[in-house]
Amino acid sequence: MMFGVKIVVTGDKPPKSENSVIIMNHRCRLDWMFFWSFVARYGELKHEKIIMKRELKHIPGPGWAMQNALYIFLHRRWERDESYLNSVLSYFVNSSDSLQLLLFPEGTNFEEASKQKSDSFATKNNLPFYDYVLHPRVRGFTYCVEKLRQGNVDAILDVTVGYSENYCFEEVDLLKGNVPSEIHFHIQRYSNDALPQDTQGLEEWCCKQWMQKEDRLRKFYTKEKHFGPPSEIASEQQNEIQLAVSYLFKKGLIFWLLFTICSSVLLYMSAMVRWYVLIIGIVYLTLSCFGGTDEIFLQLIQKSMDTKTK
Repeated sequence: MMFGVKIVVTGDKPPKSENSVIIMNHRCRLDWMFFWSFVARYGELKHEKIIMKRELKHIPGPGWAMQNALYIFLHRRWERDESYLNSVLSYFVNSSDSLQLLLFPEGTNFEEASKQKSDSFATKNNLPFYDYVLHPRVRGFTYCVEKLRQGNVDAILDVTVGYSENYCFEEVDLLKGNVPSEIHFHIQRYSNDALPQDTQGLEEWCCKQWMQKEDRLRKFYTKEKHFGPPSEIASEQQNEIQLAVSYLFKKGLIFWLLFTICSSVLLYMSAMVRWYVLIIGIVYLTLSCFGGTDEIFLQLIQKSMDTKTK
């Protein structure tokens, strides 16, 4: 509606409200945002949580909102992340809300520096070099799946994303209007019961999926520019779904446009509003020194559970 981007979906049609772990290759820094176009139509945005690098947590505004939404932020060092990851996943296990957890097993987006590290890892472990994906870091993936299995995980969705241009899109590209003309998502749904139930089996399964992604993306970028014929997702109730998403998008666009204009006017005209914004900023910066609203919330939940246990 704004940039004329065409979304093409192939593969399986997952049930809308199921509990799932979503794994995806990480071609660019905006993969998670582009994937919202799929989740808005065939998932539930309010139930999607994303595992992201910790630096994004403290971005004024968006980072604070993601803290409040209980996104998961990692240092990407296991000795520092294990305890926090255990706390937040334990909360989701005991929560009655649905969960659609998106993670990138590669750990970072695909670019020259990360590819060199992946090639170095491949050399040390006698693995093939990849040209379109990075070798996955399987420990975090298996930990998340095994922890969430203590509650209710219906399936794992393996998503392969490909763009009309094999380019690492960044945030500044959105401001410039430099976006892909087409984004392709290939969805493969694997029922939890059909997956390996042990750690080693899950690790091997994940590595096998990435090997298949490499082949799939090689064909995509060098030959076909598609992953196959559109799936049943593309035709089933398409008009109804598109109307609902268009309405949601227009409502959000109008809200944020009015919010930005009104906020700017009030900041210019009212000293009280300027003080309010300053105080809110100081509060969130202070809370960040104690881990952020997400970690404070998890600590309060844990204290409450410990009290009930006693």
